[in-house]
Amino acid sequence: MGKTTNDAVTARETARKRLLALNADRAARDARIEAAAAKVITTAGKLTAATAAADAARADARTAHEAALTRIDATRAAAVSKAEPAVAAGLVELTAEKLSPADVAALTDLPVAEVKRLLKSAPAASSAPATTAAVLPVAVDSVRADAAALAG
Repeated sequence: MGKTTNDAVTARETARKRLLALNADRAARDARIEAAAAKVITTAGKLTAATAAADAARADARTAHEAALTRIDATRAAAVSKAEPAVAAGLVELTAEKLSPADVAALTDLPVAEVKRLLKSAPAASSAPATTAAVLPVAVDSVRADAAALAG
């Protein structure tokens, strides 16, 4: 009977030691899991903040880009509206010399369709500006300045 009791006490003692070791391993594992989860949560928060900042910067850049394009388009439209009457007047002068639209196109390096369009839109020869020399360089410089601002 003494041996059985001694074996039972020894077995309980061994089980208690193993349970303490198992609980210690569980506590260490739980601490590692908690630390790893905290690290992921912190890093994910930083990622979310960085992504939001990048998205805001992209939106600002897109807004600036659209504004620059709008300015360039307006400058182009103004240049075209100033230059086309002068070009049309010159085309009217050429057709007054009995040149066909095809001949005028060949002389001016304009497409025939463009020559015809400009001739249709041409007002009376006396009301159109006489030359494009003063209009075109200013318009081109203005468009180049807006394009440079957009690129820079």
